[in-house]
Amino acid sequence: MALRLIICDVDGCVGPEESAAWDFERFARLAWAIRSANAGNSPPPPLTLCTGRPQPYVECLMKLLDVRLPAICENGAVFYTLADNRARLARSVDEAAIEGLREVRRFIERILPGEFPGAVVQYGKEAQISVYCGSPDGFPRLRERVAAFARQRGGPDLHITASQYYLNISLRRADKGTAIDELLEMLGVRGEQAGGIGDTEGDLPLRRRVGWFACPSNASAAIKAVADYVSPHGDALGVLDILEQPVFRAGS
Repeated sequence: MALRLIICDVDGCVGPEESAAWDFERFARLAWAIRSANAGNSPPPPLTLCTGRPQPYVECLMKLLDVRLPAICENGAVFYTLADNRARLARSVDEAAIEGLREVRRFIERILPGEFPGAVVQYGKEAQISVYCGSPDGFPRLRERVAAFARQRGGPDLHITASQYYLNISLRRADKGTAIDELLEMLGVRGEQAGGIGDTEGDLPLRRRVGWFACPSNASAAIKAVADYVSPHGDALGVLDILEQPVFRAGS
């Protein structure tokens, strides 16, 4: 069956997760390939983004990559479409949960300076919290502190995961998986007709919902173990290699 859609993570895939400048030549090569696909000029099929990054960050990438489909932001809590400049909460998110998450954020901001120096809360998010640290050794203890606070106040129910440099605190019922379900329904695409690209455990819900899944060489062992294809190249060059695989040319 020909794949009709590609859903791709950003950090560790489109570009490295480190807080540093991207290799422009490497990114430009990938950008031209994605722009061509999204314009319908050549295989592979159209690509959209599914990331923990906030809407303003995703908006910029969508303009560079000419992404015309809705993108998933904040780990599944927010959708954004470029054509009408519209951001909206996923249907799994309600205002009561958002208010609870804001209290969790205030708690994190109180304890970071004294207990976790060097860690900072990422700005720009409405329905998720991300804490960045260049040396994330304290993430397990921070995870415990946040989970204990949420239990003490009676919610919200949280899903806490770590990437290479970020601790991501999400509403349990709003993750990449539930957002992908909503996206596929919105587009009239079945899961087996979609391909996915990811690199960390946070992308496992994506893996479970698509017919074919690949990862770059920098992916975690858990992701490599469930991938249909593991590129020998890292991040952007890995995604470029993935987009050239025969599965995306079938039926073209």
